[in-house]
Amino acid sequence: MDPLSVFDGLSCCPLCGTLQKVGMSRCPECGTFNTSTQFEERSAPHVEDRVKTTPADPTQYSLNPNIDIPVDDNVEVEDMTTSWSGGNTNFGLGDDEIDITRNVDLKSLDIPSAEILLEEE
Repeated sequence: MDPLSVFDGLSCCPLCGTLQKVGMSRCPECGTFNTSTQFEERSAPHVEDRVKTTPADPTQYSLNPNIDIPVDDNVEVEDMTTSWSGGNTNFGLGDDEIDITRNVDLKSLDIPSAEILLEEE
């Protein structure tokens, strides 16, 4: 069995190199059109085949401000609200018992001097 047989029926996009099925008109990766079949000229439909327009009902599109809007009472709107339960709005980190407002003696901390911070190794 030929190991390259997995590529049978595939083609390569000339722009991005993506493997795609043979005959696809558009690359699925970059969207480039690889064939011109979608740009072929089509003939206009015959007059008999064209869709006949129906005249609009003037009561639905009237500009008269005294006409009421037709209301359909048979339509029931489903409630799309999701009821959430068991949630928690406590976004603390769990270290609430530490008092961050306490005064700290800076001399007791082991802070290097500024010269050591600027020194290159």
